[in-house]
Amino acid sequence: MPSPTATDSSVLAVLETLRKCSPDVPFLALGQTVFWDEPDKAVWRRLLDLNMPGAKMIAGVHDTDYFAKTSAHVGTDQKFIALPHDDGKTRDLWSAAGEMSSLFGSESVPTRAMYLSKNVPFDWLGKCYPGGKNALYADKTQAWGWRGIVHTESHSLIANDIPIRDIQAALLDQLDWSFSESLACLADEGSRAQARQVAAAVRGWVLEYLETCSDTCRLSDLYETLLPRFYHLLLGTYPTNFQTTSSLSLFRFNQETFAKPRFGLIGCFLDPQTRPIARAAYDKAVGGSGSGIYTLEAFGNGAIPFDLVIPGVGRGTIRLAPAALIVETTPVETFVPLSTRITTLEQLAAVVEERFGSEVALVGKAVTLADMIASEFLVVFHETASGYTSLTQAMNAHMAKNGVPLALHPIVRLSYPTWDTLAAVLPETRLRLPAHLAASFGVETISAQDFSRDWREIVASSQFLLKQSRELPSLRALLSYLEGRDTFCWCDRLGEYEAALKVLSTNARHSETLRGRIEEHREEMLVWRNDRAELERRKGEDWRNNLMPLIARRDAAPTSKEASDYQKQLEREIAARTITFDEPIETCRERIAATRFLLGEFQRHRRELERGPEALEARSLIAEITREAQMARLELVRSAFLTVESLEHTQLRPTSWWLPLVDSTGTWFDAMAAGTKARLEEL
Repeated sequence: MPSPTATDSSVLAVLETLRKCSPDVPFLALGQTVFWDEPDKAVWRRLLDLNMPGAKMIAGVHDTDYFAKTSAHVGTDQKFIALPHDDGKTRDLWSAAGEMSSLFGSESVPTRAMYLSKNVPFDWLGKCYPGGKNALYADKTQAWGWRGIVHTESHSLIANDIPIRDIQAALLDQLDWSFSESLACLADEGSRAQARQVAAAVRGWVLEYLETCSDTCRLSDLYETLLPRFYHLLLGTYPTNFQTTSSLSLFRFNQETFAKPRFGLIGCFLDPQTRPIARAAYDKAVGGSGSGIYTLEAFGNGAIPFDLVIPGVGRGTIRLAPAALIVETTPVETFVPLSTRITTLEQLAAVVEERFGSEVALVGKAVTLADMIASEFLVVFHETASGYTSLTQAMNAHMAKNGVPLALHPIVRLSYPTWDTLAAVLPETRLRLPAHLAASFGVETISAQDFSRDWREIVASSQFLLKQSRELPSLRALLSYLEGRDTFCWCDRLGEYEAALKVLSTNARHSETLRGRIEEHREEMLVWRNDRAELERRKGEDWRNNLMPLIARRDAAPTSKEASDYQKQLEREIAARTITFDEPIETCRERIAATRFLLGEFQRHRRELERGPEALEARSLIAEITREAQMARLELVRSAFLTVESLEHTQLRPTSWWLPLVDSTGTWFDAMAAGTKARLEEL
């Protein structure tokens, strides 16, 4: 297998600095799973072999974190299952030690919030999507090409406590899925044939281990066994000056190991002289950082930012009371009474070993772990790995400022040119792009060389598309935009949309005219009603003022002649009232009835305009076109987002077995090693 002859100048500069400041310090590459990007650090072993061959490198399995969980109801009686990650059912899924990506895949979730920020009416689309909102979340917010194994039981497990027999079915299913998806991305049969051999070899390693291991073997044992094989797969030979470990072994804490520099930071949180400074530094670094990391007070009185990992029990925060050691391994809290407060590492080691045995590990929480490693090793990180180093740096700066400096080696950050160097593979290698990349590149298949040449331009155009989507608030603008991007004739839909709008606009004008007439007649009706009320008021007043007195006089008249005279006068008044009051009141009633009839007719015409077949058809067509256009926008945004996020992410952190799967000659790996850049990051 060919070896690179070139090394990037940044790597040479880093190695020259390390020769001066950290001679003979081993490099440590620590990762949670061998099936993702961790074995890519074989690149660093290659570069060391070329430029610092005597340097020692340790590859470790980080097996002291909790294994992945999700609150989603997965509907299985299996203890472990591989799941996709979306913004719906598995929104809260967090992956640790069991994730895998197929070729081009990554854990990039196109969230509802992302869609909304690009003017996609996600919630509205959910109402009309087949299967409803949940189906839309499952179909359109799922990370493409990624699966994570999760532990389905109610209790939590650290990675080191997972029996390989319990997880083997989920692991093999995950491998088969990822290899199948990856093979589908290779367009030529020659490439697929070579890739099948690589996939069969990796799967064979797992099966071989399963056939020979005992019931006590753990998942981390498999990972540690496979690490050298993955390095061999990439390097073409087993690495020299190389060994493997696990974080459980690395941070084993007992009376024989407590004096190692890796535990020195813990002593700062024990010693009464430095304890206040260390605690204040930690709290100041994490408090208000927005990282979601709690200050020490949240863990209880006497908490320190370190956990005790007890095999078979769990991992728990350490709290130091004046006369007790408390380890909170949920749901169990272990209380160890003491005669005095622990103030030294030696005391802590003696108490821990006596109570929990010599096989426990003492590991830092997110912010303190990097310091523990950097006290003895040159830790090798990918770019974007370990997002908490800025908090670690802030804590260290505060401690140094207050007289407690730490002696730490720098982090070595590696930046891979993964897709930039894909052109190094055989010229006949062709790729069949997944749907989102095919949409972004504009082709379904592409040569590896063209992909390598064009991917950055495609990412830039996808970023521009996402920006453009934010600037298309109206449907008319969206339809015009889609016409310029899609093979579908959106101009026809735009014409139909405009015609439907015209129908509704014409109807709206007529309806507005009718509305005006209705308002006019309502005003007229109000006048007639007021006139009728006024006439009836006056009629009643006339009765009380004129007729009632005449009736009273008639009834009280002393003679019949006088009574007759009053009766005649009363009849004349009644006759006058018919002309003065009754006839005008009847006229008002007739006008009110006629106006009421006209109002009913106008309102019926308005309803026909607004709810009639023509209007309903126009509204239905507009809703249909709106759904189509907004769903097309969603698809464009989804493809652009996945293109940008997945390619930028995997450029820096590719899954290691992709390289031999696509290129069994090793030239892609060699080119990637030759183009890898490095920098030192001081803690």
